Amino acid sequence: MTFWELIRAFLRFWPVVLIGAVCTGAIGAAVVADKGVAFTRTELIFLAPTSPLYPNALRTQSEDIIITAGAVARQISGPGQVAKFASPEVSLVGLGVRDGWSIRLPDTGGQWATNFATQRLILDIVAPTPEGVVVRQSELIDRVGEQLAAMQREAGVYEAAMITVIPAPESTMVYQVGGSRPRALGMTAVLGIGVTAAVVILLERRRQRAVAEASRMPHTRRAMGELLPT
Repeated sequence: MTFWELIRAFLRFWPVVLIGAVCTGAIGAAVVADKGVAFTRTELIFLAPTSPLYPNALRTQSEDIIITAGAVARQISGPGQVAKFASPEVSLVGLGVRDGWSIRLPDTGGQWATNFATQRLILDIVAPTPEGVVVRQSELIDRVGEQLAAMQREAGVYEAAMITVIPAPESTMVYQVGGSRPRALGMTAVLGIGVTAAVVILLERRRQRAVAEASRMPHTRRAMGELLPT
């Protein structure tokens, strides 16, 4: 199909072109109106109880504390299977989540192995507004502390020997995440024009086949008449 044939097809099927333009414009307006999402990541550090032998709780590493941190994350997140990624730095925004949260023990073993080497949890929060992120962050940090204390009380741990948890950093920044509007509008226009053109070309080819079949019908009938006995 030549360029001028395509132009004539667009004029012939102008209702389809109009519908495509309206749909493309509506999607473009939605893209412009989208303000993105707010995102924050908080690290929750689990601390061993201090003692004269180990006065610095931040430097005390223990496999038991790592296991405890993982158990707390499992209690809060639920029994669902945790997806493994190539890097522990994968965020909810990178996964396409626009409203939600996750809490997990970072696995540095990649997709094919398991290695929990740090006694901290990664708390990711995504919400439509920064205010929503802050509220949800505060609630989840409180839930982690309450769940940790409840587990230790049930196990009969003395208060002086209890593991504690703190957010680090205490004041976590909230980031506004959004795509490039000019590029999004450009891609929307390209897709809208492409889909509209594809529909018009399909309809034009159907029309041409119908015209060709209609033009062959008289010849077919004349030939059949010649073959029939008189």
